[in-house]
Amino acid sequence: MKRKGIHSWIFLLIAVFEVFQLVAFLDFRAKDMIRQEDFVTVYMEPPNPTDRDGALMGRAGDEFTDGDVMQSGDEKEILLLSFNIRHGVDHRGKESLRSIIEEIKSSKAHIIALQEVDYYMPRSGFKNQAREIASALGFHYVYGETINVLGIKYGNAIISVYPIIEHQNIRLYSTALEKRAILKAKISIDGDIYHVLNAHLGLNRKERQKQIEEINAILEALEGNVILMGDFNEQMYIPGGQSISDKLVDTAIIKQKEHLNTYAFYSDLPNTRIDRIYVSSNIEVIDHFVVPSKTSDHSMVFALILHKKNKKAGII
Repeated sequence: MKRKGIHSWIFLLIAVFEVFQLVAFLDFRAKDMIRQEDFVTVYMEPPNPTDRDGALMGRAGDEFTDGDVMQSGDEKEILLLSFNIRHGVDHRGKESLRSIIEEIKSSKAHIIALQEVDYYMPRSGFKNQAREIASALGFHYVYGETINVLGIKYGNAIISVYPIIEHQNIRLYSTALEKRAILKAKISIDGDIYHVLNAHLGLNRKERQKQIEEINAILEALEGNVILMGDFNEQMYIPGGQSISDKLVDTAIIKQKEHLNTYAFYSDLPNTRIDRIYVSSNIEVIDHFVVPSKTSDHSMVFALILHKKNKKAGII
């Protein structure tokens, strides 16, 4: 009995140690930033958040209770949002999920990819952040963890006004303590299927190259409408780097908005474009714009696309 009791105490101590180790790592991970030699910084004139060449953050007539009735006819505009929410804390480290929710709600985005999303993490008030955000919007959501210690998780989420009919969380090659994954979902818009992927890549260049190779292999197996969003932790063009599949196009480049940076790397103003949105070449891109966040250290990245109803829709 004594031996059994000792074993129980040992297991408890190990569990407590793992939790504290995870919390300490995630609280101070910002200190372990991308190494300077692993990052190519591009300095540009900071964008004016009010200048989006006519693209709107939402129209008063939009209805979000049912995606199928938001716009009539065979065409409708779909607003995509990629947003690294920094686990819902502000620049002072204060838990601010409500502020994140208000920013997302005000954007009127229809399909949203979130990175750095906590699930019952002590630092963020033991909240299921993806569920709370989706609930506040009245949207569908799926969550994919990259770290899971005793049910305390950290990862990515896809939130959509349109039904999510299938999803898969795929682990990516990772050598660091913070593991990586890509969340893949099938979303139905008027019966047409969109493959939406959300990724948050590693801090090490070699690790990212391997992860992009794995993502490209996933993309090769997909047909039709494909959307890839996320925090790629590097500029698009890196000498000797691995590129995203040429099946997709960068919405910023298509609209000549690649000067709109998304993150301030050792700077007071955004000077890098590491948060991006890609779509398959069959998807028409109407606009691309970036809006600074009052809460997160990443800006919100938007792409406005045109959905054209497939007359043969209904086959998934």
